[in-house]
Amino acid sequence: MNNEEDPLLNPYLRKEVAESWIRSKNNGVFPWTSYSKYHLTEEEWRLLKEQNERLIHIAQPLISNYLGLASTNGHSLELFDPSGAFLLGIHINISSTPVLSIVFNESTTGTTAHGLATYHKKPFQLIGPENYLDVWQNMICSAAPILDEMGEVLGTLALVQDMGEKPWEKNRSNLHVHSLGWVSSLAEAIGNQIKIQNGYDVLNEVNNDLRKATETLKIILEFIDEGVITIEPNGRILSSNHEGSRILNVHHGKIRGRNIGEFLLPKSALMGYVAANKTVDYMEEYVVNGREEKQYLVSLRPVYKQGNDELDFAILRFNHSDKINALVNTRSGAVAKFRFEDIVGQSESMLKAKALARRFARTRENLLLLGESGTGKELFAQALHNSHRPGGPFIAVNCAAMPRNLIESELFGYESGSFTGAEKNGRPGKIELANGGTLFLDEIGDMPIELQAVLLRVLQDKMVMRLGGRNYRQVDFRLITATNQDLKLLAQEKKFREDLYFRLSVLNIEIPPLRSRGFDIAILAEHFIENYAKRVGLPAAVISPEAKRRILEYNWPGNVRQLENAMIYAVNLAEDGRIMLSHLPKELFEKRTALPMVSERECDNLEELFSMKDLEKVTIKKALERSGNSVAIASDLLGISKTTLYRKLKEHNIHY
Repeated sequence: MNNEEDPLLNPYLRKEVAESWIRSKNNGVFPWTSYSKYHLTEEEWRLLKEQNERLIHIAQPLISNYLGLASTNGHSLELFDPSGAFLLGIHINISSTPVLSIVFNESTTGTTAHGLATYHKKPFQLIGPENYLDVWQNMICSAAPILDEMGEVLGTLALVQDMGEKPWEKNRSNLHVHSLGWVSSLAEAIGNQIKIQNGYDVLNEVNNDLRKATETLKIILEFIDEGVITIEPNGRILSSNHEGSRILNVHHGKIRGRNIGEFLLPKSALMGYVAANKTVDYMEEYVVNGREEKQYLVSLRPVYKQGNDELDFAILRFNHSDKINALVNTRSGAVAKFRFEDIVGQSESMLKAKALARRFARTRENLLLLGESGTGKELFAQALHNSHRPGGPFIAVNCAAMPRNLIESELFGYESGSFTGAEKNGRPGKIELANGGTLFLDEIGDMPIELQAVLLRVLQDKMVMRLGGRNYRQVDFRLITATNQDLKLLAQEKKFREDLYFRLSVLNIEIPPLRSRGFDIAILAEHFIENYAKRVGLPAAVISPEAKRRILEYNWPGNVRQLENAMIYAVNLAEDGRIMLSHLPKELFEKRTALPMVSERECDNLEELFSMKDLEKVTIKKALERSGNSVAIASDLLGISKTTLYRKLKEHNIHY
């Protein structure tokens, strides 16, 4: 949790979670700490078991019924008392094992699903980064309280699963992000059993209901909590959760008896898979509910009659494709990390570029970033995204780095069977994945001209069709493009579509090259040294005056990227934490790259200068700008003494 950010101000974080984060931090718990901060003594553990004897006695056989199922699906089912003390685990035998004595609450391990369920007396689910501790960033945890007759918490049941790395590349049915209903049912069953022993219910009736519920819930556990609908082999709907009814746009009380085929396109293959008793994961389907056609990812599980292989019914899960795309983007690193305040530089040219970018960030228009390679165009693109649509995906594509034969399928996606080697369920393109966020096309000048017409159509209609597809998909994204080429000249030479050029350059920002950014060069050099030193665990090196002068007078054809590499090279050679001339890369000493004090543009306008005196004044100003108004460094850059420079400053009436 960033110390400078108030979780309550984050629109994407639930209020209850944000408040718990704040309480955890105030209790002295930090995300990077170990979760084994507090242990019970043997005596405390013995008393805890005695106090919760009835709860453990009732819960243990019910939990044991799910031992095989949960372990097969990679779950951990755990029982806690109201203080967060561990009572019972599905894969842990009750003993004096040290892990059993750990207490998990906001004072020891921070925000947890079972802690929130206990605090608010209602079911809660935390997914990945919502968990407070870093060690639980890949965990999905669903928790529900076990309540007594007075509504007080007796204990909390938690179902935990490790999503692992890159879960979308694995069996997606393992992403049980919504097993909350199942664990809530089991917690309620345990609570009911306790009430039965206290005389509030009839034991035989509840046990019978629990047995029936258990058989169904074992299947439902495989599914994410989106729309869950059970159908007969002929498609007749037996039951649906509320989300399923909402997806089909049918009143929840009137959905039973309808046929699922009413809500599918005629070409749908779903009922064919049902008839073949096939298990399907994340098949793309369109649901027709009224006049709208919406895309969902459908998973199918057949359920057989007891004692034979005849299909009894099938369970369907409908998951909105945008949610899966968002998960893929987040877990694959498609994240914009930089903001405007992260862009280093105080030169007039850079401040002007940032001010213009901040202004343009408020609009939805297409934006073109112009600048040489290595000037930081993607940093600006990320900052624009975080200012305009920080909650949406940021999808970056380098048109020059992508093979020509792959760029079309990468940008527009493809349907199943479109070409040899295509994934069986198809694949969304980068444009589709950018829905709700920003699409950044770097080196747009290198996009094949035959694809430019397709991109132009997407920009005009805000619709995209996959390769091999027949249906357009609506997309909403902010387009930012970047190039180091002259697109206008390319358009004149018929190497770039003129209509696309005008579409892309509604707004444009020129990012200045490093050589024209004055003392920013020294500021950036020190910034890169400090960052690299932190990364490798070294003290930050100091640049000697001689090395700084060489850095300032060099032409930097590779711009910021070259400067960063040069500083990393120098830090690794530096002795005693001091960067000398000998530690700099050899290309910095090539005479042909020495920096002219007057730019080519200014040289082109020399006819406007009336004397050599004017030219000398411009050169002195450039040297002062490059040196950060240091007379000592500026005199070295000009090749004159400090005394002479002071005299000329006075002569030209230059203030610094």
